[in-house]
Amino acid sequence: MANRRVMLKSIEQFNEILVKAGYSYRQLAKEVECSPTQISLIANGERNPSPETAINICSVLKKSFDDIFFVKFVDKSQQK
Repeated sequence: MANRRVMLKSIEQFNEILVKAGYSYRQLAKEVECSPTQISLIANGERNPSPETAINICSVLKKSFDDIFFVKFVDKSQQK
């Protein structure tokens, strides 16, 4: 059985997009309707966003999903 994970393409690129768009983690979190901690964890590669959160981030930043994220397929039967 395959599991899908939404992941950042690049931590540096994501943070650059935030700066260019004029957002802090706190401001982005308010617009996306999640916690600043969640945005910080995503931005630092410590947590993967849900598909819904990823789409909301893209919408707020006016970027396509493929500009910021990618989907990684993980075969759960192969995991230990």
